[in-house]
Amino acid sequence: MLVGACCLLSACLSFGASSDDATLKSLYKAHRWFELREFVQKSSAPLFYQGAVACAFNDLWNCESKLAKVIKSEPQPEIAIEAHRVLAAAYFRLGKYHEALTHVDAILVVHPDDSDVKDDRPLLAALRDSADQSVVRRASTTLEMKDALPIEINGVQGTYWFDTGADVSALSESDAKRFNLHVLNAQIKEGDVTGAEVDSRVAVANELSIGTFRLNHVAFLVFSDNQPPFNQLPPGSRGVIGLPVLLALERFGWQADKTFGINSKSSSSSLSQPNLCFHEHGALALIQFEDHNLTLRLDTGADTTDLYPPFAELFPELIRTASKTESYKMEGVGGAKNMNAAILESLRLSIGGFPVTLKPANVLLTRTTESSRYLQGNLGMDLLQQAHKATFDFKKMMLTLE
Repeated sequence: MLVGACCLLSACLSFGASSDDATLKSLYKAHRWFELREFVQKSSAPLFYQGAVACAFNDLWNCESKLAKVIKSEPQPEIAIEAHRVLAAAYFRLGKYHEALTHVDAILVVHPDDSDVKDDRPLLAALRDSADQSVVRRASTTLEMKDALPIEINGVQGTYWFDTGADVSALSESDAKRFNLHVLNAQIKEGDVTGAEVDSRVAVANELSIGTFRLNHVAFLVFSDNQPPFNQLPPGSRGVIGLPVLLALERFGWQADKTFGINSKSSSSSLSQPNLCFHEHGALALIQFEDHNLTLRLDTGADTTDLYPPFAELFPELIRTASKTESYKMEGVGGAKNMNAAILESLRLSIGGFPVTLKPANVLLTRTTESSRYLQGNLGMDLLQQAHKATFDFKKMMLTLE
């Protein structure tokens, strides 16, 4: 939502003529965050890249301090503008909507016709009179899941799925009434995984509880009850818990016995480096296929994993031998859409060293969202549920499957 593709021209991130500068600029523009982090760690990178990497890997202190210095002292105004963009996205993910609005407005002072921030400002402006999301009680807790996660909104019970692919929590109009939420008049456009845009409004829950974990002032997008998947769900289950809430939990996971745990202690992992990062509002996961690293959007709200055109470009021989179809159906909150795709019988992948099989493997041949231009796919529950246990650690930025 808040920020689309990097708007900078090639010259905007030109810090000099060295090969390191060219590499940094290339990795940043291609959104190759894991490689950029590695390069920044072993080089004396300019402050902007240090701050951008800190934001991507959830190091808020360095993110804020380094990019604040860039904004204050950077002689090239477009680099300062890009620092505002990165900070706005970081604050948005954390439910710090007032700070996000401050950086959006700073961009609009310089670029009043910037379509990315102009389109998204209504949501932030609507939340201006509400307090930012905050944690009231942080505690370890274990819950039994049935079809979804048991929650309470303003003291009223419900069951919502946890959706890392949702940049804001969401619910239907009828559930907003059920939980006694005041729906604001702001008209907001929200994009879905198919590229469709859907009208929504916004409401703020004074209190959201997940077991003994409690948050205040949680923003929800409010959709019509006619929108899928809400039109297929019972009252009290017509919604999802989005990324700002999940980041507040910091560490959580589920097991095959249908338990969901929030753990205040660091998870044990055999990983030596993070395999999660953030880009704009979304979470990304690093996975492996053959000897290649692939970056996929992490989307626990998706039943299935889809691969995107950049995957097809990496493996043209695979695509040439695949069956092709124009009737592969993708579904999002905006409805279903038939896509041109190559269907592979199966692919053996690895997530944090844990082997998973994508069968069949649907490779989209046309772009849908902006992220389908640079990511290799969208990682859904079909792969994650092949493990007995999945742990998300947003402190260490690690996804562990066992």
